[in-house]
Amino acid sequence: MSGPRAFVRNQFLPLGLVVAAVAGLACPGPGRFMATLPTQHVAVSVIFLCSGLLLRTDEIRAALAAWKATLWGAVAILLITPFIGAVIAFRLPLAPPYQLGLALFCCMPTTLSSGIALTGQARGNVALAVLLTALTNLVGIFTVPFLLTVLMGTLSEVELSAGELLGQLILSILVPLAAGKGLRRYVGPWVERRRYRIGLVSNVALISVPWMKFSQSSEALARMAVAVLVGIVAAGLLIHGLYLAFNLITTRVLGFPPPVRKAVVFLASQKTLPVALTVLAFLPVPEAVKGLVAIPCVTAHLSQIFVDAVIATRWGQAGPGPDPA
Repeated sequence: MSGPRAFVRNQFLPLGLVVAAVAGLACPGPGRFMATLPTQHVAVSVIFLCSGLLLRTDEIRAALAAWKATLWGAVAILLITPFIGAVIAFRLPLAPPYQLGLALFCCMPTTLSSGIALTGQARGNVALAVLLTALTNLVGIFTVPFLLTVLMGTLSEVELSAGELLGQLILSILVPLAAGKGLRRYVGPWVERRRYRIGLVSNVALISVPWMKFSQSSEALARMAVAVLVGIVAAGLLIHGLYLAFNLITTRVLGFPPPVRKAVVFLASQKTLPVALTVLAFLPVPEAVKGLVAIPCVTAHLSQIFVDAVIATRWGQAGPGPDPA
């Protein structure tokens, strides 16, 4: 497959997120109506059910040999980068909802799939990427609520209940993820034959969430100046650039071999959009404001994919041996 169809197939999620934003602004009625139903909770459950079905863990044993990289990657993903990102986000010249959205995104675990794909493209240690993805997204369900409570309470005026958020994340993320992983034991071959279709269902479910958020905040978004949007995109690029630089330097200092470094750099520099939007649904802020908070989450997600795709292509063309720089 080549041409426009191949482009849409390969870039379905970023294109879908752009379409969701445009549709929510141009015709907010359907999105607002869907938001009155439990649509978002169903969408989130579908996302993580699909993630559990698609999650391959047979390579994790091979990655356990790189336990030092695994430990450092997990600490960087769950503790160091959230702190760095949140501190910077609340000091940038952005309106409070955009600061909150960017800080929220920075506090998330690593991406559910793109980090693994990019690591493979860069000829990095894919098994380690799988391990870091599974580990940080599972552990993150328990650490993110308490991390957000501390950071938001210290750096902003948003007050969260860590225990309540933890319970909501267990029901919204852990239960469907575990169900999907459990089902995979019985339908694994069927899933492998339909990976793209299942991924497509997950992406459609993910796209539906910001579509509803944008629809609910369409009036405020319509008044947004282009300069503000450019500033939000630039802020996300700034933080992601700092993440990449930090992880490049630390993995070099720690002496990780190039394939391991590539995996850690990608996984520790990316943040997951589905978990961010799930947490956003439970934030104690008005529904109309949540659409504004979602903007930096979406733009930062798109930015990290595009930037890291360029880096992965460069590293992949250089081969598995050269040290990333």
